Amino acid sequence: MLSCSKDDDDEDKTIPVTPNNVQNDSTQNQNNATNADFEYHGAELYTLESFKYGRFEARMKMAYAPGCISSMFLYYNDSYMGNGKIWNEIDIEVIGKYPSSFQSNIITGESLSKVTSEKMHELSSPVDSEYHVYTIEWTPDHVVWLLDGTEMRTTLVTNDMKKQVESLVESQSLRFNLWASSSVGWVGQFDQKNIPIAQYIDYVKVYDYDTETGTFTERWTDDFDSYNASRWSKGNWEMELVTEKTSNVVVEDGNIVLKLTKKEKAK
Repeated sequence: MLSCSKDDDDEDKTIPVTPNNVQNDSTQNQNNATNADFEYHGAELYTLESFKYGRFEARMKMAYAPGCISSMFLYYNDSYMGNGKIWNEIDIEVIGKYPSSFQSNIITGESLSKVTSEKMHELSSPVDSEYHVYTIEWTPDHVVWLLDGTEMRTTLVTNDMKKQVESLVESQSLRFNLWASSSVGWVGQFDQKNIPIAQYIDYVKVYDYDTETGTFTERWTDDFDSYNASRWSKGNWEMELVTEKTSNVVVEDGNIVLKLTKKEKAK
């Protein structure tokens, strides 16, 4: 088993993380009979516009269950296409092996040769027990991840050993999703008895970055008193153990809620 070590560009606030592609197929097969009786529906929310640099802040109570991923991330929309298209992505992810941590990550390269730099950051309590403010700050010179205003990790272009910051050249949409993975080595063993779960987003703030002054200016804030269809859209894709359903993104009590649910298959 491999684990990620601290790079020169990061503060020492990390714990080991197993790479995404490590799986335990024998363990996964033991649970297939249980999971096969259900269909699983996840959720994704994303901005219609894309951004080149900025500060992206969300007050959220993340979801947690073994085998599941609850996230906030920036993503170049053509990353998946291959055929010379580059991959650009900056992540905050709660993954099912760590109930009191979140993973930061930059993904660059191409779809078949992606470069990653996963780090794990500990919270003082389970991630699904209370709201926290999660922030990604992206400029030409750095990527910073913050939790409740405290800097958790900084990757500077000047000492970025993997050259990922300078490889983030495409505009990216802001996305949130909730889903379940078959990669046991990455997220743990999925079990339907833990479903349903939900990710609650109280507000989102987006700031523009001025490359000349090095300052951020608020672009917009969404408090989710209603759903703004001119700003947001909902995912409807299939991936691994789930189908993302638009009906699993709802506005409830001043939050936008992403739900992971199960539906028993017809006998």
